[in-house]
Amino acid sequence: MPLANTYIFTETKINIDKMLKAFKNQFRVVASRLYEDKKGNLPDGYVYTLLVLYDDLDYGVDKQGKPRDNNQYQTFDVTVLNREHVAKKGDTVQLIGFDSEHSYAISFDLLLRFTDIKILQPQGAKPNA
Repeated sequence: MPLANTYIFTETKINIDKMLKAFKNQFRVVASRLYEDKKGNLPDGYVYTLLVLYDDLDYGVDKQGKPRDNNQYQTFDVTVLNREHVAKKGDTVQLIGFDSEHSYAISFDLLLRFTDIKILQPQGAKPNA
C-alpha cells in the first residue's frame, strides 16, 4: 500500500533567478485584479497577468528532434503582495522580491508571489523621450 499524504514531505523549488534572467525581467501587463488572502496570512496586493517580452533560454529539442519553442509572447500570472505600486494594462514592469516561502510549483503550473513590482515604462510613454 502506498504512503498517504506524501505532499507534506516533498518540495519543488523554483529557480526564479534563471527564469528572470532568461526573460530579462521585463514583462508587459495584460491584466490585473485585486488580491486578498482568504486566510488573512498574506498582505493584500494585485494579481497581474504578464506577457513575456524576451526569452533567451535554449530549451533543447523534443523527442522527435525538433527545437522546442521558447516562452516569448506567452502569458503567466504573478501575485504582488502590496498595493504601493499599481501597474496598469500596457505597462512594462519588472518583478522584485521573490517570495519563495509562499510560491509553489504544482505539476507544470507556477504560483509565483513577489513583494513588489517596478514600472519601467508606463503604457503610452515613448522610450527615450
